[in-house]
Amino acid sequence: MRDMRFDAVFFDSGGTLYGRGGDGDPTPAQVEAGRVRRVEAALNGFDVEVAYDLLERRLRVCEEECKERLGAAYNFYRLMTVLCEDLELDLGPEEAACLADAYAGPRYASWLFPGTLDVIRRFSERGIYLGVIANTVWPGFCMDRAFAGVGLLPYFKTRVYSGDLGVAKPDARIFHLAEAISGLKGKRILFVGNNLKADIQGASGVGWATAFRKNGGRSGEGLADFEFEETTELPGIVLGDDTGSRFQVSPAWPCVVNNFSSHRPVFAFDPAYFSIIQDCKVKGI
Repeated sequence: MRDMRFDAVFFDSGGTLYGRGGDGDPTPAQVEAGRVRRVEAALNGFDVEVAYDLLERRLRVCEEECKERLGAAYNFYRLMTVLCEDLELDLGPEEAACLADAYAGPRYASWLFPGTLDVIRRFSERGIYLGVIANTVWPGFCMDRAFAGVGLLPYFKTRVYSGDLGVAKPDARIFHLAEAISGLKGKRILFVGNNLKADIQGASGVGWATAFRKNGGRSGEGLADFEFEETTELPGIVLGDDTGSRFQVSPAWPCVVNNFSSHRPVFAFDPAYFSIIQDCKVKGI
């Protein structure tokens, strides 16, 4: 067996792991369109009734205001907290977290690019450290729930989400943070993404290798170390052999049993990562 090219692989989420959906499930656009109805139903579950028209109107106002005011720190949990205050609802952070989950809605396994689960599982079996760094307005607990639903959560040991931190790619601090909490400093790390500025330039700027997903045949403009169109090409890139050319997608849904105790998600107000971010600011990186 040849040596692997990389010790660790971090992935972007939307557009890299997830595509646009299919196979009869609701599309991402359809799930987003149902967010007001889901929040209304969740409020009803707490014996709170808000007229749909009022809820929709105030929610849209809060969305725009929060995006402008919070910037990279905007996420659905903070949005729901503001909405509850706006509507003068007697609900606390516990209920706001439930509302955020309802607002986010589901992500479906059919949205994953073909072969994603099999490739991720193969990397894990080969001892490659796997993680996610995502620019997302989904709170970390919503992202983790979605990854659990499609079978990916047990494989991603470190998960860093911009909306929790208030720091987004291509900011070098988010990559340094992932590297530090994973204990991977000095290791060979590959970042896989579909955004040239946020993913490719961001990761290469901290010395990581990069692989660019050419969704729709887009060019990587020579910025990435590797380019690919199908997820099944990644084993050839990561493992340093020709497995990518002959890798076959298993038709079986994987049954995953894993101990989550060693898997560290990164959530807001965690002093471990705030100290790292502050250190990055002091060093100017």
